Amino acid sequence: MSRRAVASVSKDQPDSESGQVVFDYRLKFDDASQWEFLIRLDPGTLAIILPESVDLPDWAALDFHRCPNCSLDSSKHAHCPVAVSMVELVDCFKDCVSHDAVEVTVRTAQRGYFMRTSVQNALSSITGIYMTTAGCPIMDRLRPMVETHLPFATQEETTYRTVSMYLFAQFALERHQKDADWGMSRLMEFLREVGKVNVAFCERLKAIPHNGDAHVNALTILDSLASLTSIRIEGGQLEHWESLLLRQWG
Repeated sequence: MSRRAVASVSKDQPDSESGQVVFDYRLKFDDASQWEFLIRLDPGTLAIILPESVDLPDWAALDFHRCPNCSLDSSKHAHCPVAVSMVELVDCFKDCVSHDAVEVTVRTAQRGYFMRTSVQNALSSITGIYMTTAGCPIMDRLRPMVETHLPFATQEETTYRTVSMYLFAQFALERHQKDADWGMSRLMEFLREVGKVNVAFCERLKAIPHNGDAHVNALTILDSLASLTSIRIEGGQLEHWESLLLRQWG
């Protein structure tokens, strides 16, 4: 299968001169073809910076397999913001097979990462940025984690980072005389809402004509990470970190 690059490919180096937060994903396939995805975020809001879209596909419409918990007004938002952000990404990967091997290099202004992995894992790492920076009222609550984005994060890393972000948010809320949720019950409610978004967006992706499954399975991986995080918290399966923290801080 021939490979092609998306329109957002750039040879620019990730840097901080513009003040933007930049993630440069470079994928090299076994047939020697290469793709590059240069993701730029606004430094103040961490919102994704996209080129102007003129012709959007039908599957990007807000009401196309709309999430059941979507709060956007369709009279003001004709398109799903996450779908809009992912049009080129999905178009590029829709015919890719999940378990094809790929070498991935990720560069930021601070450091670089390298991993040989499957296409679905590489795409999952990229998709996680798009999902949380595009303007979805639900997924946007995970946006603070993007500034310290960890490519190819494991389940343990995802749980630790999610809980840490949430508890930091409660610290900030309390400092500003707002109601804090130290028991994390609202986090459980939120993760259930995230699950609804992931399921609905998977249905959106499945409805797109395609020959591969990588774009759908990439989101399935993200959903599994969120679901297992919820299970670990609700099931009290945080003993490892609790023990370490109590040993050093107790």
